[in-house]
Amino acid sequence: MSDGQRSYPGAVLRVAAEYSWRLLLVGALIYFSVRLLSMLHVVVIPFLVALLVTALLQPLSARLRRWGLPRGPATLLTMLVAVVVLGGLITLVVVRAAEEAPQLGNEINNLLPHVKHWLVTGPLKLNPTTVDNLQKTISHDITKNSSAIASTALSTGKTVATLLSGLVLAVFCIIFLVYDGDRIWAFLLKGVPPAGRKVADASGRAAWNTISYYVRGTLTVATFHGVVITITLTLLHVPLAFPIGVLVGLGSFIPLIGAVITGILAVAVAGLSQGLVAALIVVGVLLLDSQIEGHVLQPFVVGRYVRIHALAIVLSLAAGAILFGIVGAFVAVPVVATLNSAVRAALAVQRGTPVAAAEPPPPPPATAADPLVSGGNGDGAGPGTEPHDTTHERTRPSGP
Repeated sequence: MSDGQRSYPGAVLRVAAEYSWRLLLVGALIYFSVRLLSMLHVVVIPFLVALLVTALLQPLSARLRRWGLPRGPATLLTMLVAVVVLGGLITLVVVRAAEEAPQLGNEINNLLPHVKHWLVTGPLKLNPTTVDNLQKTISHDITKNSSAIASTALSTGKTVATLLSGLVLAVFCIIFLVYDGDRIWAFLLKGVPPAGRKVADASGRAAWNTISYYVRGTLTVATFHGVVITITLTLLHVPLAFPIGVLVGLGSFIPLIGAVITGILAVAVAGLSQGLVAALIVVGVLLLDSQIEGHVLQPFVVGRYVRIHALAIVLSLAAGAILFGIVGAFVAVPVVATLNSAVRAALAVQRGTPVAAAEPPPPPPATAADPLVSGGNGDGAGPGTEPHDTTHERTRPSGP
């Protein structure tokens, strides 16, 4: 047998084949993982939302505990503050919308004759008969498709029920994560082999820091957008100024596209109620607002701790929206940001370099008075053990 036959299929082909089957296995794992998450979206999405809200509430709970409050009262007071703030905001939006919606409807009705006149005499030069019959045509189409509208309403009712169940699950997750998050993390670390516990701890803490900074920074940006739009619409005497401002602020939690979509709504309402000049003013304010966000808020408030390439943001938004809809687009960027921070922290620990991300002050350690500390796992260290207690285990040899 010649040397050429013995070297078959060749080093390049062998290496390519080895990479191929490994990539196939990784791809299959990712595919089935995504399918499983999609099947469990009723549980996965509320839990992800709960993590984001917990990252916002945890600093308040930690501060209350540093002031001497036990876990239970600190968690209860934190949840009460969240309910009061969120409930007050929702109540204000609903009340203002109920008060100003009729005014918007009247202004739109008054504007319709001008729109019809522009369609006939403007550059489009539409037939007056066609314009007059437009409303009749729309009414006929609505009547003709009444069954489809009814089925859509039924589907909307089912969606509302699903949202309510997800909201209840998210609230329960928030309560227990705020109350027991540090001890849950300490308990999860016990399942990691001692040799990799240091890397897992650093990755988890870096990921949590990223979530916290992302939520707080994005909330700052969203508040800025909402306040600017609310003030602008109020000065222009546009109806529903406050509800639209809140909607624009919520849209800011979806990077790149959220503020644009809600901003178009603000422009449309301003144009319908106050005319073209008001719409152009809102457009100018939105452009100035986006420049302030891009050059001041994002670099100094969010980008200082959350560094993601624009391509990664676009791809994660698209993937999240395809898999889980608007909620997927909402949580896609923070998920990618946390994974990026976790990988960077793991590589830094393996290289022996310090992790760059600053950690927020840790909550006070569990005491014997806490009811869950005594519920250990039989080895004298229960779920309440802090992650730093594992440093002695890392130095032990893995063998007997």
